[in-house]
Amino acid sequence: MDDEMEPETTAMADVAAAERLMAKLRAFIRTELDDRERAMFASLLAPGVAEAHDEREVDVVGFGTPDGGPVSLPEHLAHAVRGSGIRIVIEPA
Repeated sequence: MDDEMEPETTAMADVAAAERLMAKLRAFIRTELDDRERAMFASLLAPGVAEAHDEREVDVVGFGTPDGGPVSLPEHLAHAVRGSGIRIVIEPA
């Protein structure tokens, strides 16, 4: 079980999972979404991507706990986003 792994092994598994997720997101966005859907999907992802690229402590709107409080993006996921080159650019209407 993942819960029983050593902390270092768990961290490595988290990094690998985050990198796989970035690759799958890129493929999904490129092959499955039209331009309008890409724009909508970007609005869903924008808070997390912005946090990943921001070195300051940021409360992310759009991510939260069941009690409604904000939750930070896990560092391994933020690192994978930064390394993937994924950025969200919202052009003025």
